Amino acid sequence: MRTVLVLVMSLASAHAMADAKAGEKKAQLCLLCHKAGNVMANVPLLEAQPAKYLVAATNAYKTGKRPDPAMQANVAKLSARDIADIAAYFSSRPMPAGTQAIDAAKSSAGQAKAAELKCASCHQADFSGADLVPRLAGQAAGYLKDQLEAFASGRRAHPAAAMPAAGSPDIESISAYLAGLR
Repeated sequence: MRTVLVLVMSLASAHAMADAKAGEKKAQLCLLCHKAGNVMANVPLLEAQPAKYLVAATNAYKTGKRPDPAMQANVAKLSARDIADIAAYFSSRPMPAGTQAIDAAKSSAGQAKAAELKCASCHQADFSGADLVPRLAGQAAGYLKDQLEAFASGRRAHPAAAMPAAGSPDIESISAYLAGLR
C-alpha cells in the first residue's frame, strides 16, 4: 500500500511540475510513429490529448496493464517526470489538421450512432476528451476502428455499457465520423 501511495504522490508531483518545453525534446521518439499521415501503423495522434490521460495511458503501457510490446519497450526507461513532460508537450499542441479522406455518408451514420451510444457523455460534446478520457475528435480513423473493435470483442475494457458489435459497420462509420471532427 505504501509503495502505491509513494508512486501516486510522485506522479502527482511530476505532473504538477511538468515542463512542455522539456517534453518537446523528450517526445522525439514518440513522433517517429505518432504523427499525422503515418502509413506504417494505426497509432493514435497524441496532440491535444488531455495530459492526465496521456500520463495514465503511458503508465498503463509501462506497467503492462495495457499490453503492447513496442510501447512497453519505448516507455520502459521513462521517469515519472519524463512522462509528465511529454504529456504536457502533447497536450499543449493543437490537434493535427485533417489528412484523412472521410466518406460523408459513413460520417453521417457514425454521428447518429455515436449520439445513440451517448459517447459524448464521457468524451465531451466536441469529443475533445477531458482529464482521464481521451480526445477522439480528429483521431486517426484506422486507430479508432482498431480500438473500437478491441472494445467490442473484449480485448480491451471499456467503461461504457453500450458498444457496437465486433465487425459491425457501425464501428467503421463511428470511426469516420470522429476522424472527421475538427
